[in-house]
Amino acid sequence: MSGLNLLVFRGDRRCASGKELKAALTAQLEQVCSRFSQRDLLGALLRAGELECGVADAYPEAVNSCERLTEQIADALVASSGTTPSFNSDYKNHHPQSLLNAARALPAFEQLSISTPEGFAYYALHPLAYADVMRQIAACDRLLIVGIRSIGTTLSAVASAAVRVHGTAAERITVRPQGLPYNRTADFTPKQMAAVSRAVSCAASFAVVDEGPGLSGSSFLAVAEALERAGAPAEKITLVSGHAPNLSALCAENAARRWQRFRCIPVGGEARRPSEAEEFIGGAQWRSRLYPSESEWPASWASFERLKYLSSSGHGERRVFKFAGLGHYGDVVLERERKVAAAGFGLIPREESDGFISYPLIEGRPLSPRDLSAEVLTQLADYCAFRHRVFAVELSNLAALQQMADHNLRELGLELPIELRLEHPVIADGRMQPHEWLLSKDGELFKTDSGSHGDDHFFPGPADIAWDLAGAIVEWQMNDEQTTEFLNHYYRASGDDASAKIDGFIKAYAVFRLAYCLMAANAMNGSDEQSRLRSAAASYRAVLTRMQPCILSAAV
Repeated sequence: MSGLNLLVFRGDRRCASGKELKAALTAQLEQVCSRFSQRDLLGALLRAGELECGVADAYPEAVNSCERLTEQIADALVASSGTTPSFNSDYKNHHPQSLLNAARALPAFEQLSISTPEGFAYYALHPLAYADVMRQIAACDRLLIVGIRSIGTTLSAVASAAVRVHGTAAERITVRPQGLPYNRTADFTPKQMAAVSRAVSCAASFAVVDEGPGLSGSSFLAVAEALERAGAPAEKITLVSGHAPNLSALCAENAARRWQRFRCIPVGGEARRPSEAEEFIGGAQWRSRLYPSESEWPASWASFERLKYLSSSGHGERRVFKFAGLGHYGDVVLERERKVAAAGFGLIPREESDGFISYPLIEGRPLSPRDLSAEVLTQLADYCAFRHRVFAVELSNLAALQQMADHNLRELGLELPIELRLEHPVIADGRMQPHEWLLSKDGELFKTDSGSHGDDHFFPGPADIAWDLAGAIVEWQMNDEQTTEFLNHYYRASGDDASAKIDGFIKAYAVFRLAYCLMAANAMNGSDEQSRLRSAAASYRAVLTRMQPCILSAAV
């Protein structure tokens, strides 16, 4: 299993209008001007970092003005954070109106290629955590900070702002390592090489800033070793990472030996969160509160769950807190979940600080396939019809999803033809499993986690609504009669006849979940979770095996 090359993470790079990115940044800074708040300033920083990163990739010769603006917003954010004594003077130097004027003066770039910074969107990585950790290397006189694009663009701006308030002269550049994921290389442009040479000649220190390391550590190593080749002494290079790596698990060649040649300072401590979010129930720990026995626990790739907490009884109504995303990355999740709640399918979310949203804690239980009744089946169909109406998006093809399905089937030795037809593209729910539905003591049925999973860094991404229809069929273990009734009810509620395309999506869904569970089991080798994940993988393989000799057909 460990030798399988499976696809479960989707590529998130996408084309975006530079004009629209600039307009979004300008609108965010207009909010800062009208109602100054750290939340709005953070939102502006994330917008500026996203724009700078896209420009640095496409038009490196024109990135200077974007770099300056990102740094100015970072200066203002660090000054407003309460971590430094210089808020009043720094605030005057970076008045919101001057930031807005600088944004309006930016060039209007055409198409840019951008991607979602996973730490900000999914893993509660707060940029100000890098301001806190930079205190440990702020004692040097001069520092060159190298951010690894994409997310390192924003993080490096905050890092440079943090050391400047302590009197360190800081210069910042960003690079994008290239090559195979486990063997990245990094090169500097002539302008960047000049900055590195100046730093070397001044006996400066160097900091490489990024979110990771990931599975290999190769991006960090590529940049650090590129600095060495340019004359920077290894002992003056610090890797500022999002977490402390398990060196023995890094996949790059000789990763542990190479990594240990440099100083590493990980961002430590717990994630920033609302003060009421006290009891941690993330990492699949929520299961112990909802199930009487571990034998009933659904499988989970715990390390990829969103952070979740409970409030204590001392705060009145108990609430569940979940990380939705910082800035505009979380805004879209909140908006989706508000629409789900308004339609009567979910709990009403409340916006909280630090990228979290919360929901009232209800007394009830998660469902299982045994609960599939005519009423539940109708609710499932109505929910899919609702998403078909409300969460429609523009999408030209399903090439990435088709590639994922074809590749994983070949890798797993399953010979199944798949045809994926795009008719009604949506932001899918992506989690139609029975345990994602809660039955309250009053008999009400609520969908949980409805805002993020269909558009995170796993497949499917934007897809046809048939992905959720297939997910419901597979996860609730519907028989042929139930499947027919489910699709018939969906058709009556939506006007969309999905019968001709459902087979392909059932196969694609099942092979994705099979690959997902196999990868998760391998990652959690030796844990109790591994057996649950292997059992889940076997159930998805059984779905595909049954479909090999006879293709399911459910006529409306």
